[in-house]
Amino acid sequence: MSAAIEQSERTAAAGPSSHLGVRDLLLLRIATGGATRADLQRDVAPLLTPRISGTEFRRAAELALSTLAGSHAISESKGRLTASPKGLKAAADLLPTARSFPETWADVKTALVLTAVGTNDGPAVRKAIQRAEGLAALVLQHHFGKSTSRVLSPADLRAELAIVALERAFGNKIKTGLGKGAGLPAKPGRLLAGQLFKQPREIASDGKLIIGLACEIAGSRETSLAALELALLRALMVPKTESTAPSPPRPRVEPQRRPIRATAPNPANDRSPLASGQPSLFEVVSPPDMPEFCRAVVDAARPVAEGWPGNRKAFISLVWKAIRNARPDWGLSEIAFKGMLAEAHRSGQLELATADLKDGRDLKSLEDSKILYKNTVWHFVRVQD
Repeated sequence: MSAAIEQSERTAAAGPSSHLGVRDLLLLRIATGGATRADLQRDVAPLLTPRISGTEFRRAAELALSTLAGSHAISESKGRLTASPKGLKAAADLLPTARSFPETWADVKTALVLTAVGTNDGPAVRKAIQRAEGLAALVLQHHFGKSTSRVLSPADLRAELAIVALERAFGNKIKTGLGKGAGLPAKPGRLLAGQLFKQPREIASDGKLIIGLACEIAGSRETSLAALELALLRALMVPKTESTAPSPPRPRVEPQRRPIRATAPNPANDRSPLASGQPSLFEVVSPPDMPEFCRAVVDAARPVAEGWPGNRKAFISLVWKAIRNARPDWGLSEIAFKGMLAEAHRSGQLELATADLKDGRDLKSLEDSKILYKNTVWHFVRVQD
């Protein structure tokens, strides 16, 4: 544990991606009007929990205070610690996003939160991070590589997250037209964005989706503003690895291999012909591009299509079952499949059709097949003979 304490005492280089140690936090707290040791224990120790216990913090703090005093960054008088001009300058260097050094410890934590989400200080951003939804939006924008110069609205961010989910599902092989003015409706968009959770789920509103996903990414078990702020601050305190050199660019990741459960052996009296070969233990997951996807959908729709020549249609639910069984190597979920169908229809590469609900036929298949797109509900894939 002593090694962990020594590591926590190292001062990270200033910059938006820096991690802070015990010495940095103590200096920041002392620079905001001075502090007693009790103040340091109350204000700084929680930011390092649970990585460092209270006893370990006190030991690390005393060593850090001795170092700061020895370098003439702080001084002590009657039990109260104050920062010297040298210490104030060093503290200011730890907050690159702040326009001026904060006057209070609460303002210091706000500046650190802005650093954690990769944005600059400004009135609009300050106002946004006073709400859990606004701070969560910045967390997601930063995590998924979106600009954090402004806070996206819940609807715009939900649309961006849906595109991220689609691109992940199809290996960036699709060029979606689901941007402004042509996005998926709210419910399908939330269904797609919900795939970004570790355990995919359906969320009832854009706000709950944004806050829930941000808290999961930040490591907060609660969804309150205070809990999310604390999780972001604690993430800044994680010590750096021994190597401070920038990581080399990641090589291209080959498609992961997903274990496929072997089917049960046929009974001895089974008269069905034997399979030509045994299933392999692993299959390569390789998402399709749009033309390949459309060809496979039409091929799967033809055998189950109904109607007369020139007007044959197949339930989307039946096409999905056929695709799921025929192409397990795509690794598709039903939500991603329907999202891809909607995009194929929008771009004119497939034609979907809606059902006449007056005939009341096979209501379960209709319900399982529906895709909400703009103001229309699609139920069928049209087959061109």
